[in-house]
Amino acid sequence: MKNLLLSTAIALTPASAVMAADHGDMFRAEADPMAIHASEFIGMRVYRSDVETAADEYAGVQQDWDDIGEINDVVLNRDGTVDSILVDIGGFLGIGENQVAVDMKSVKFVADSSTAEDLDDFFLVMDAPVDALKDAPTYDWTRQVEAEAEELKQETAAAAGELKDDADALAKDAEQTAENAADSLKDPFVKDGYVAASAEALTSEELTGAPLYDSKDEWIGEVSQINLTEQGKVDTIVADIGGFLGLGEKPVALKLGEMDILRSDDGDNLRVYVSMSKEEMEQLPEYEK
Repeated sequence: MKNLLLSTAIALTPASAVMAADHGDMFRAEADPMAIHASEFIGMRVYRSDVETAADEYAGVQQDWDDIGEINDVVLNRDGTVDSILVDIGGFLGIGENQVAVDMKSVKFVADSSTAEDLDDFFLVMDAPVDALKDAPTYDWTRQVEAEAEELKQETAAAAGELKDDADALAKDAEQTAENAADSLKDPFVKDGYVAASAEALTSEELTGAPLYDSKDEWIGEVSQINLTEQGKVDTIVADIGGFLGLGEKPVALKLGEMDILRSDDGDNLRVYVSMSKEEMEQLPEYEK
């Protein structure tokens, strides 16, 4: 039976796979055989139970489970963990369809013992009364994005003012020390009209297909796959480099920490930036999907 130790996060592609020799643990050459891709997870049905689902496996869908809806999207935190899943519910409640964000800690992965030969067969069950679902608030990320973008702008302006005051007060030797320390750090990519992507609004569906740019702001490819560890943190992001109309593309895996993910001020566009050039990216080992 498949080992489903995924109580706090989905494994869109758990990455305990082979690492590229030339870059340490920065890249993955192939996916783990126990991986669950985002394309498989989105659209799965979610069941509700009045009683606690204490067992790790059940023989098929249980009579006291209610099919409450399907997963519409996955919300990721900026640190790589899965924050919640967006579920369209309402049909079985006799009310209009409502999209709610369900905390991943509330969802249990339960194996299907009636199909032991199918390692990918499992159920998603949450222990919750009907009234809790009826009272669940509608998820609206638009207002959240606008509020967080404004907060980020204010924090950035305040931080810039503090840095200027500190720089004016520093002696010459202290300034030199600060410059040396700054040289050892990776500076975030800055682009007019864009801010760092909001953690709660960054979903796997939105990130998949996002354009990839180099440090010169030139297009070099697009994101094609997101790989998470079994603990729910983003391990690598697979990008298809070069090519035309899907031909001649080369997939490579990159660490999330090597990227800057920016969202346009209006919230409509997402861009991913890397510090390497297109030529350097093409020299990386090919990722086997």
